[in-house]
Amino acid sequence: MTHAVKFPLVYQLNTRVWLHELSRKVHRTLTLEGVPDSEFQKWRDLHIDALWLMGVWQESNKGRLVAQTHPGLQHAYKHALPDFTDDDVVSSPYSIADYHVSDSLGGNAALQRFRQRLWDAGIKLILDFVPNHVALDHAWLQTHPEFFIAATDGAYHASPESFYEHSNQRFACGRDPYFPAWTDTLQLNYANPALHDAMIATLKTIATLCDGVRCDMSMLVLPEVFNRTWAHLGVVMTSDFWGKAIEQVKHSFPAFLFIAEAYWDTEWTLQQRGFDFIYDKRLYDRIAMRDVAGVKAHLAGGDLAFQQKLMRFTENHDEERAREKFGDNHKAAALLSLCALGARLIHEGQLEGWRVKLPVQLIRRPEEPTDADTARFYHKLIRVLQNSAVTCGDFRLLHNEGDQRIIAFERASGGKTGHIFLCCNLTESTAESFFFTDAFESVESYEHLDIVSTEQFRSPQIEIWQSGVTVRLRPHEGIVCVLR
Repeated sequence: MTHAVKFPLVYQLNTRVWLHELSRKVHRTLTLEGVPDSEFQKWRDLHIDALWLMGVWQESNKGRLVAQTHPGLQHAYKHALPDFTDDDVVSSPYSIADYHVSDSLGGNAALQRFRQRLWDAGIKLILDFVPNHVALDHAWLQTHPEFFIAATDGAYHASPESFYEHSNQRFACGRDPYFPAWTDTLQLNYANPALHDAMIATLKTIATLCDGVRCDMSMLVLPEVFNRTWAHLGVVMTSDFWGKAIEQVKHSFPAFLFIAEAYWDTEWTLQQRGFDFIYDKRLYDRIAMRDVAGVKAHLAGGDLAFQQKLMRFTENHDEERAREKFGDNHKAAALLSLCALGARLIHEGQLEGWRVKLPVQLIRRPEEPTDADTARFYHKLIRVLQNSAVTCGDFRLLHNEGDQRIIAFERASGGKTGHIFLCCNLTESTAESFFFTDAFESVESYEHLDIVSTEQFRSPQIEIWQSGVTVRLRPHEGIVCVLR
């Protein structure tokens, strides 16, 4: 990622599944050290700034047993991979036994050589950090049981499945307060200051292996959230973790990136703690609901600094595939999300139009055909995402006096080519409107525009005036105009 890129494009890869498939292609077991050059060329061609390798850390044997026997997971496995067997089931990548690269992937040394090859291609490396919990067989359960939350008799008898028994003691499993406990994990006790120090030391070790971390469920270790979840067990977190941790890591590794998975309107709070980018689930949800007014309000809301630190996406491993979630709007949703202000996240298989959401406990996925229309669309969109207007430009939501169903904005970074105009119609009917903008004042003909449309076989309906532009959009249609 060059210094000129203010808003990086990150590509998420399911490491274990991807390497498993590569190994089958070459008929031998590959580690990170043996990845063929063609993979790096593919990422170069996508012009990504960072690669997020999901699931590189040491697997949990106890976590795998839970994954293979948990009744609630069997249906998800069957739905995604009808012919799955126990051999296809591994531990969740978020049930981490040790922050050492899995031996099956080649260990730390293989990762370091892989990272160097990424650097040679101009790409940074992002890895997972899970602050809230660790695997049931993490070494700390033997050496530092005080790092975990002990059960009270009342809490245990009320919900025994939410606790793990070890050496005549019962410890809380990790959890999101709105869902059942993750029974393959142990909840970390942030009421203990010594745990803060241990987790910061872990982060500093991780920072020697990569260029940034995607922090799983980051809001769970904010004091207000932690205490709301765990105070009933007699533990109270009295000091902030994130601000201290990020400050100390960045002191030693100034360019290290912190990306937060976060929900429940905690984005601003986490930005103030020092995170570089935060998931923007609110935009995702409003686009999915076709809430045009809500999308506009969100894109215009907050100050510039807040918007710049959001990470936009239409897919990741936790969500449904975009073609399933957004239906006819999946391409318009991608235009809106990936061209908006902030960092951008693309998920493996998204560019091919895959439809199956794979449970993270599976190491094999079904073969899916590439959807030609989706692939052609993203091939064109990727070129737009390289434009300086997107990678480092400003943002202006465009308002109009006519049809309010169209969402439109422009981005510019200065110069003749660093300017784009975007408009989308998320509704079921045709919409037409005029937008005042000076984006086209120097455009003498349509030959000076590169237009990317969600419509493959129908021409965009756009009319340029000296003071602005009139657009007529079909249902679910989106257009990006790149000035050149």
